[in-house]
Amino acid sequence: MANPPFPGRTPALRILDASVPATPLLQGRVLLHENANFIPQMRSPLNGDLGGIIMTGEMAGERAFRLRASGYDGPLLIDTAAYTTHTATENEPFLLDGDLFATVDTELQMQKARGVSAALTPTGYIPPGASKALKAVMEQSQRIERVDTIVHLPIDTAWLTDEYVSQLIAVCTRIPHPKALTLSRQFDPMEQAKNVPANLRRVVTERPDVGLLRSDLAALDALAHGALFSGVGADSARRHSIPPGEKAQVSKGNQGGPQYPSVLLPSLMCFKGARSLDRIYMNDPPMTCACDVCDGRGLDRFYDASGEARRESEDHNISSWSSWVIEITNRKPGLERKTWWRDRCAAAVEQYALENQRLGLSANAKAGFQVPAPLRTWATLPVTS
Repeated sequence: MANPPFPGRTPALRILDASVPATPLLQGRVLLHENANFIPQMRSPLNGDLGGIIMTGEMAGERAFRLRASGYDGPLLIDTAAYTTHTATENEPFLLDGDLFATVDTELQMQKARGVSAALTPTGYIPPGASKALKAVMEQSQRIERVDTIVHLPIDTAWLTDEYVSQLIAVCTRIPHPKALTLSRQFDPMEQAKNVPANLRRVVTERPDVGLLRSDLAALDALAHGALFSGVGADSARRHSIPPGEKAQVSKGNQGGPQYPSVLLPSLMCFKGARSLDRIYMNDPPMTCACDVCDGRGLDRFYDASGEARRESEDHNISSWSSWVIEITNRKPGLERKTWWRDRCAAAVEQYALENQRLGLSANAKAGFQVPAPLRTWATLPVTS
């Protein structure tokens, strides 16, 4: 469970030195993308050696400041989420605060003043094939002299299709700072095109100074295949992003009414809505979880719209995927790490038929569990050294 909210107090934070490089602070970590609408919580399931926090949204600066003031001394980033309202153009690749004298440097320094470990550029959403906008991000990034900077590339997932991926890699090569991708698309970006998962692996393999943010288990696939760092969203909205001006689409079963948590099922390696789990296990013993948060309890218990249920479900999710991060990083980078991840995904794919069989459901039954396409791809793509 999360600890109580931090007590209010006036912090004495110093502006961190811009000469401290971002790479060593973040390398090999999987950060938690937190919703800044909520008062920040100390997440006990988050691994101190391999984790960190990204505060996201309009309140991100204030929440990050409070988090640091509370005594949190781990890696911390601010994602202003400029890409949710601003589309990058040739003339305005970054979203500045509107002040006549605002510059990218002042924006980055403002983040550092709030206690972050490294500053993330306020880049706008980069549409499919918007080469001039992507080039403008590259050119302005080349003029950033501070080494505490991560260049954010909030790209439409189409940039990971065969048509555009080589251009994306070429631009990443010419940006002299660490890069962080955020993928924008309705629903799961890994399902946009058949080759997206493989092309994401290609990007992080060819450019080991690239990370993946605001993601789900794709963040762990990226880490296993050489990403500098990655980030998993605390809730479903923070695990995905959509282009500016679009309204988030939801499945028919989730339209209207209370919003329930999405729960990570460790044996199946997928997120499932609490409402769906309640329906599936209505007449059967539920799947249980042995993580520190659940301690053997059933995973159908989160069918509750309260804040307490949301926080506990998120802590369960964090505890579950953090255990896989430990397993990945305990193995040698390269073939050993990739093989472990592939085998873990393959074992999860096999569990779907077993769980459906336990419930008396056929493999094609809509009421049961269906293997997500990205998971099947991760389990079957060839492993290379």
